[in-house]
Amino acid sequence: MKTDWERGSNMISRAAALASAYDASNVTFRVLRAFGWGPLLNLGYYPFGKPLTLLNFLVTPLIFMPFLRLPAAQLKLVKKAVALLDLPGGRRVLDIGCGRGTGAYIMAYAFPHTQVTGIDLLPENLAVARTLYGNVPNLRYLAGDAMNLEFPDRSFDRVLCLESAFQFPDRAGFLSEIARVVDTGARVVIVDFMWKSDEARAICQDARSRLVQRTWQWENFDSVREYRDKAQANGFQVDACLDWSSHVTAPLGTIFAAVAGLARWAWGRAALRQYHPLLRALTDEDWQEFIGSAGAHRYVHRHVQYVALVLSR
Repeated sequence: MKTDWERGSNMISRAAALASAYDASNVTFRVLRAFGWGPLLNLGYYPFGKPLTLLNFLVTPLIFMPFLRLPAAQLKLVKKAVALLDLPGGRRVLDIGCGRGTGAYIMAYAFPHTQVTGIDLLPENLAVARTLYGNVPNLRYLAGDAMNLEFPDRSFDRVLCLESAFQFPDRAGFLSEIARVVDTGARVVIVDFMWKSDEARAICQDARSRLVQRTWQWENFDSVREYRDKAQANGFQVDACLDWSSHVTAPLGTIFAAVAGLARWAWGRAALRQYHPLLRALTDEDWQEFIGSAGAHRYVHRHVQYVALVLSR
């Protein structure tokens, strides 16, 4: 059994590693930032799925302004995940991996009868969350590790984990901690990346997969089957397993491919820099790195589903 010092040391080392995925030290983050990535740290949910994914970046309230589409899609993803929680029936809500706090704020503001607690491993995220939303009476932000939730048993009746669990080292341990802190009748929504099959994880040995792993600081995923089995082993009923890939990873993959295609040419890079000022900071070497990253992400996404898992007790 780990001591408090060992748990604290593991938490600090994991936080340091995770910070590199969100501190603009990689070019993929910097390109996403130009699209509007920042206040919300998720991939977004887009209205058009396959084969019409490119329309998401052309048909917008501000036509021909695709760089403004990501924030709207990110907000849509939060709203869709929150809708699965059935918040009118809950009063004690835990947002695990709350990032910079916007999702937790939306829940607290829309449902003032709830007490929302957002936890995150990164102090810099919590600092932003408290600065933006620290005056909301039914909302608090705490430093916390999903692998060691520092709450008494049965503390919550609703739990949301939106696009964070893929970075956790042990999904079974994570689900066990959730099972401990939720009460009878609780509902849990986990939105995560999952291998399409048990065999798909073999691609982790490929250089393209390792590039994506380093970029976002994850070691491995669970398959859809494994996720469901682990949830049931921890006493949860699987109420829904929704594949959102067509509206999340597929559209973003389309725009990655389009931008990478333009970036292969000097005139394309010039056009991108002219189109959006934030892209002017990228050098030709940065663009070459992004081209490789975009290809690696497409390769990994072919083997992955983006799933909303709805659990109950």
